[in-house]
Amino acid sequence: MRKQKLLLDTNVVLDYIGQREPFYSKARLLMLAGRVGEFSLWISSSQVTDMFFILTDGGKKSKVPEVLENLRLLRMFVNVWAVTDTDIDKMLATTWPDPEGALFVDLALKMHADAIITRDEEFPHPDGIRVHNCDEFFAWMRDEMGIDYDEIPY
Repeated sequence: MRKQKLLLDTNVVLDYIGQREPFYSKARLLMLAGRVGEFSLWISSSQVTDMFFILTDGGKKSKVPEVLENLRLLRMFVNVWAVTDTDIDKMLATTWPDPEGALFVDLALKMHADAIITRDEEFPHPDGIRVHNCDEFFAWMRDEMGIDYDEIPY
């Protein structure tokens, strides 16, 4: 089976790094599966700086070392897709009510992602790319692929 290429929304990564309940356990399971090579996990380059800002509470110097270490650890198993000036120009010209979502969908299409993993319930559903939260993704893996990650103790 080909590895699923998953583009992770910022909220899912923050659930994992920040151990935010009640979402942490499924985000952790997704990251563990990515770390052992079950999935190819991706974020965009713009998300890295967004997460840095959020996790340091706006750049508080006291939080920088821990946040940088968490992001370095994440990079051991999460790939980064570079956002280009063309991608930004396309986002700035969008008519979508959510320009950031438009950028994310465009990146997913450009990188040939199999799915976008997000907790944003209003996230657009582009043609050809599934959009799931972590629970929905694991249910899809069970129902469509016959792989049940709930059976694996973690």
